[in-house]
Amino acid sequence: MPLESLTLCTLGSHSHGPNPSASDLESATNSHYNLLASHLGSHEKAKEAIFYSYNKHINGFAAVLEEQEAKIVAKNPSVVSVFLNEGHQLQTTRSWEFLGLESNGVVSKGSIWEKASYGEGLIIAGIDTGN
Repeated sequence: MPLESLTLCTLGSHSHGPNPSASDLESATNSHYNLLASHLGSHEKAKEAIFYSYNKHINGFAAVLEEQEAKIVAKNPSVVSVFLNEGHQLQTTRSWEFLGLESNGVVSKGSIWEKASYGEGLIIAGIDTGN
């Protein structure tokens, strides 16, 4: 039974450095196809399986693989780690209350929300649940 996906297969650092050329990026992606092809039997299968190549800042790829295929790839000495895609349960649907910014939809006087100008000029990260 196929896994949802192999979320990330990391391969250590790139050899191209912090300012890669288009050729460097293409070479990194091709190395991902080559590594996976060596386990799946063909470049065509590797190209079908890989849905994202991390080729600029981190060296790795995301691919749809069966569990046994992921375990085999993980044993490759070039592979640093393999993270299988897992679903996660949301911890809250009331983020502002959860963070203590509001209570029952009301912002209290002197709250961190008020002190921070309601987030004006700030970037707050979000979590992609995949759903």
